[in-house]
Amino acid sequence: MTLSWLALSVATLGAAVWTGAIVFQSAIVAPSVFSALEAPDASKFLRRLFPSFFRLGIVCGVVTTAGFAFVAFLSGPAHVLWPLVLSATMTLLAIVSLLMVPGINAARDAGESGAARFERLHRLSVLLTVAILLGGIIVLGHIARLAMTGIHSAA
Repeated sequence: MTLSWLALSVATLGAAVWTGAIVFQSAIVAPSVFSALEAPDASKFLRRLFPSFFRLGIVCGVVTTAGFAFVAFLSGPAHVLWPLVLSATMTLLAIVSLLMVPGINAARDAGESGAARFERLHRLSVLLTVAILLGGIIVLGHIARLAMTGIHSAA
């Protein structure tokens, strides 16, 4: 196994964990929380969950981006330039999402006067997460293409 493939494996791990975490949180955790807990308890739980969720995304994004950066260093950027840029962009979106959490919480705490702001910020957070999910799927698809065609023959 070459260092390029090892670095690509690191990028794969980061992207797969991140994408899987988003799917798990969206399809399993959120529906379960809202069906099993009363609104005040669900809110307490989600306030604890989301910062950790976004931090996990940031760590996975750094791992993925670093893996692609190392592949670019070893094999040239032509093979991984756009997934490198995409994973770095996804990481920035996760940072923005984490930074939005206090504002979302404050808008929720403001009650009726903050309802419109909460809806706007929450919608933006969801859109950023969907964008990250789609980016993760694209990145994983590119990694699969590299695995099938070889890192030196895929441009």
